[in-house]
Amino acid sequence: MIVFNARCIKLLLVTAVTLSSVTDAKKAGSALDTSSCVPIDDLGTESLDAFDYSVNLDVTPEDDSGTCDYEVTINFKHDASLPLPQSANDCDPSIQPPSIASDGLPYFAFRWAYESVSKKIKKVTGIDHISIDFNPCGHPPLGVFTVPHYDLHIYTVGPKYRTCMTCNTAPGTPACDPDNQDTIAGRAFFNVATIPDGSPANMPPGFEQAVPDSIPLMGGHAWHLANQPQPDNSWAEPVWVMGPYNGDIAFYEPMFPLSFVSGDTDTFWEQNLTYNGQTIEELPNYVSVGYDAQSGYITVSMKGTTSVCNKKKNKSNKTNKSSKSRRHHG
Repeated sequence: MIVFNARCIKLLLVTAVTLSSVTDAKKAGSALDTSSCVPIDDLGTESLDAFDYSVNLDVTPEDDSGTCDYEVTINFKHDASLPLPQSANDCDPSIQPPSIASDGLPYFAFRWAYESVSKKIKKVTGIDHISIDFNPCGHPPLGVFTVPHYDLHIYTVGPKYRTCMTCNTAPGTPACDPDNQDTIAGRAFFNVATIPDGSPANMPPGFEQAVPDSIPLMGGHAWHLANQPQPDNSWAEPVWVMGPYNGDIAFYEPMFPLSFVSGDTDTFWEQNLTYNGQTIEELPNYVSVGYDAQSGYITVSMKGTTSVCNKKKNKSNKTNKSSKSRRHHG
């Protein structure tokens, strides 16, 4: 989701953005605009070792329709070395110089880390890499998501592509300026495909994108604004977010507060997913986030349909195929 970097101040308001039509989305094309790419180091640490991370893929045999079901399971632990603010002043970007955390960054700076998935997982699910992003101060809307939390970005585009997802930012903010884009890459943040009734395509019903949620190197951010926690209410459970870019979906993510995945009590959340105007077959139709207090592991499970299947099993062997390696199963 939205994050500060060490040089920028966040937007504090959420406003609506006008969605483009499917036709407009297609006009933009899908070619990579390399006119203003940044170094790949800007994407964060290219390792998830600090989180004791692993990912597993299970795929069912092909059915008579030529499709099958998959389940991707991501396991990781909270990195206890990540900083947590000690006071409200630590998260106030108007205070200069800002409060510096133990890792040498302002508390409101982003902490990104990512790894690519296996070729098998990418082929079956369309997932390219997974980024575990921690926000010690949270992010706007104020009073809603301004608590320490994780954004588990599931990217469908590659890291090199993301380095070219750049834009002109609005003055004093890290967000793309909707009124001042002079490159194909910058305009692509505001190119959201829609269905005839104006709803965003390849997103669940009720989802909306807001201008402050278009972030360089990520994409736009859209969620069900009407169902988000009310300001000043305690954010307690995960929220599902979609990341539109250039008429497509660059990522999706479960976003969840640290309080949901820490402490002495097990937690579990799940949600079934449907999509308006779905054209991306592999989008997950189910997501869950669980926390095991005894082991400390956070488990994110996503299920969906794919046309990349295991061979049909005969009746005497109905066991699903599952890989067994530690880092990339599948």
